[in-house]
Amino acid sequence: MENIKISVSESGRDADVSVVRIDGVIDTLTATNLEEVLERLLKRGRYKIILDLAGVDYISSAGWGIFISRIKEIRDKSGDIKLANMVANVYEIYELLEFDNILSSYDSVNMAKGDFEGSLDRGPVKKKASVGGVTTVVEDLPTIASVMSPSGGQKPGIDHGSHIAVSANAESIILDAIKKDPFYTISELKVVVEESIPHSDINWWRVFKILKNKGLVLRKSRFRFARRSWKHS
Repeated sequence: MENIKISVSESGRDADVSVVRIDGVIDTLTATNLEEVLERLLKRGRYKIILDLAGVDYISSAGWGIFISRIKEIRDKSGDIKLANMVANVYEIYELLEFDNILSSYDSVNMAKGDFEGSLDRGPVKKKASVGGVTTVVEDLPTIASVMSPSGGQKPGIDHGSHIAVSANAESIILDAIKKDPFYTISELKVVVEESIPHSDINWWRVFKILKNKGLVLRKSRFRFARRSWKHS
């Protein structure tokens, strides 16, 4: 039985903002439910979305992926997804996975609404959270589907040989950078790759995938990896 309940509210003077209240866990099974709700909102032209996570005590990687899979499209429409009311253990993972570089979080739904009201004239490149929020730098993130096909394979029409070569080189550069400085953030590692491989079209999500495949998403994992390399150097 799926352990999730989702409700959407759109009323009052903030009628252009959709508040999605979620209760339960967001994992591989239930993430599709949330994806369907977000898809219906976007089809209706609802691009200002607040996810009220007060009732959520666990979010898997699939859940976090749903949060950011359409973020570029949403911000191109002058909208955004804002997170509110995260409980302590969910907020800890949010920080550890460095999603605070992509999505802003707030202590309450009203604070998130306040930022929407105060950011109407801001461009889509940078958004700064209101008091109690998190400063967010928006990168040119692709949708998940633009990297992988629905079946998990590569999308047709891509030069797979070139793509694999760039990914392999990027992986090597990222691992070497971590050995030298394990405190690099994902965004900083992206810059390191861009400087080493000009025109590589590397993005935050691809760096995240490389780190995930190597078990290095968490900062403490990167530190242990670097420390092991120091011992053998």
